[in-house]
Amino acid sequence: MMKIMKKHHILTPLIGLIYILLLQVGCSDPWDEHARDNEGLTNEPLLERLDEESEASEFMKLLRTSGVDKVLDGNNAYTVFVPDNNSVQTVASSLQNDAEALERFVKNHIAVSTHRLNASADTVRLTMLSGKTLDFVNSEIDGAAFSKSNQAGVDGMYHVITDALIPRQSLWEYMSDHGDELQNAFILGLNEYNLYDTAVVEDPADYYLNNEFLRNVGDMRDENQRFTYFVLKDADFTAEVAQFLPYVNYRNHADSSYAIGQYEIVKDMLFKQAYSKDNLPAMLLSASNVPFPVDKSAISQSVRLSNGWVHMLDRATLPVVNKLIDTYVQGEEPWRFSASVTASTFHRIRKDPYGEFFKDIMIQNHGVSSLQVAYQTARMYSTTYDVYWRALNDVQANVFQQQLGIFEFDTRPSEDDPDIEVRESIYVFPYTNVEQNDYNEVYLGEFNLADYNRIVPVLQGAATTTNGDNTLVLDYLRFVPKLKTN
Repeated sequence: MMKIMKKHHILTPLIGLIYILLLQVGCSDPWDEHARDNEGLTNEPLLERLDEESEASEFMKLLRTSGVDKVLDGNNAYTVFVPDNNSVQTVASSLQNDAEALERFVKNHIAVSTHRLNASADTVRLTMLSGKTLDFVNSEIDGAAFSKSNQAGVDGMYHVITDALIPRQSLWEYMSDHGDELQNAFILGLNEYNLYDTAVVEDPADYYLNNEFLRNVGDMRDENQRFTYFVLKDADFTAEVAQFLPYVNYRNHADSSYAIGQYEIVKDMLFKQAYSKDNLPAMLLSASNVPFPVDKSAISQSVRLSNGWVHMLDRATLPVVNKLIDTYVQGEEPWRFSASVTASTFHRIRKDPYGEFFKDIMIQNHGVSSLQVAYQTARMYSTTYDVYWRALNDVQANVFQQQLGIFEFDTRPSEDDPDIEVRESIYVFPYTNVEQNDYNEVYLGEFNLADYNRIVPVLQGAATTTNGDNTLVLDYLRFVPKLKTN
């Protein structure tokens, strides 16, 4: 009886192992099997394999006419996405008299290296010999389905697809071809001039390096990025700029203010995701954090591009109030100090009563009277602002006071000493108590910013050298722009 039990224990794991192996074989991925079946199918060169493929005959005529066949010389591995004969015949006549377009068309079907069928939901971006980047996902490339896949040669492989991969314009190429539209013309014009004194060193290898839109909002030349771009009709664009002019008063200079107004409109019309009209969400967020409500009924035309989509609007859809977003200044990111207090400066991590962590700055026991900590902002609109701070006094047994002043960013010579540069005050709020263990925002008041420009907020401690009374602390400042009523 014991011998029988021993045999049973020996056979049980053996049977289990066989069962597991059979189960694994039964559950294997059919696409993997398909790939394995074709792997190393032939030792023929890729060009010979393509010549033997009946559905590639029309494409092969174009390949040789264009001269691109010389690229497939066996020195490198390539993947050719072959449009079937019907697809090629549909477009061949448009390519007959344009050698450049023909070469670009053929190269748009060839990628360096070997790429097997991608049946997963993961998007693989393939750079074609045309320079375009195509999305390879879910058994499709750029929307074209596969009718035959993973056909291998010694120097590459090919797939037969059901549509031709016609090279599309990039967003920058499209914009350049539609430079007669005011919105596009403004962006293209930034190649020649700068809105601000922010030009970088000119690089003859990149003519567009100083275009502030390409540099700061999105480089629409980049085939590896994806964009959605909305275009207003000329009349609507002009009306939107005029409506926004009161918020971009730049030193009372009409031409500069108008150019800045144009920039402030277009910078919130570009988004770094590609959405067709059908896939557009109800709300988009621009690079400058402006919420853009999407009204599909306002889209009169959509154009698919190699790196995104353009949607033409028959009316403006972005309210001015949406563009008036809050400006935050983080306390732990000071620009400069009025005195060296490094040993007394603490960058802290705190947790509020809701369990949220935040960083702040505390300058304590520094012995400096009226110590100042200066910050700087990005350019802010010319309007009135409500101002708040959050300042946590959680380690001292006493309440202390601090003060916020708003100063111009630009300096000017002092009237007393021309060699000394000063910043003019815009508004100084009164000293305010920093209560103990108060995690709430504190409203300081409002100030008016007459010019569209950067500002320098300055946090100032009490006018005393007594430690504990001249402490400074700040989580953040928040500037809330107000809508103009007239």
